[in-house]
Amino acid sequence: MANQLDLDILDQIRMILRRDLKLAGEAPLPLDMPFFGSDIDLDSLDMLLLVTSIERQFGVRIPNEAVGKEVFANVASLTRYVQDHLGKAQGSKEPAADYLSKLPHGPAFRFVSRVLEVKPGEGARGIWSSNGSEAFYAGHFPGNPVVPGVLIAEALAQVCGLAGPADSSPQGKIAHIDVRFKESASPPVEIELICQVVRIMGPLQMFAVSAKAGPRVLAEGSITLYRGTGENE
Repeated sequence: MANQLDLDILDQIRMILRRDLKLAGEAPLPLDMPFFGSDIDLDSLDMLLLVTSIERQFGVRIPNEAVGKEVFANVASLTRYVQDHLGKAQGSKEPAADYLSKLPHGPAFRFVSRVLEVKPGEGARGIWSSNGSEAFYAGHFPGNPVVPGVLIAEALAQVCGLAGPADSSPQGKIAHIDVRFKESASPPVEIELICQVVRIMGPLQMFAVSAKAGPRVLAEGSITLYRGTGENE
């Protein structure tokens, strides 16, 4: 291999394959498993669903001419294509990883896996991919895991941290949350996190937020961040 595969991207691609192609959760999906002429053997509808999911998950674009047996030769070729094109879709000026590094959260408490879009002062979109191996599932409905609502709210707040005006810090603190939970979700799942700026008053920034798993709305409401300085942050 010309370059080492990103294991995080590989894990997410395997999760998408198992979910979209309805494969068993323990299906190994080795790197050299081909997408055509194997047990998977994609048809045109499978391909459309898979390409759409990959683009949505990673914020990349796979042009029609690239949707062929070269990119989709096997799991490794698809992983390599995604990691080579991250941060280059739609004329993005800043790779998604750079946005994540601005958050005041380390990987152990970061519930944003990928940033899809940031419009400073307007809004942001991201994805939280949860594959079910996270430690908190051991105690949260063990045996029948459910994504904790409190962590969905935290994930939304983290995306909101990226959506403030360009001259504001992403390291805001939560001042108020009013989020209503409509449906639950179980891993493996990718949750789209959406926030829109509603109003900014001094150090306070209010956002309209929603979390979706595919077409299902899991939660929606508002989150207010405080970006000032002082003992009450």
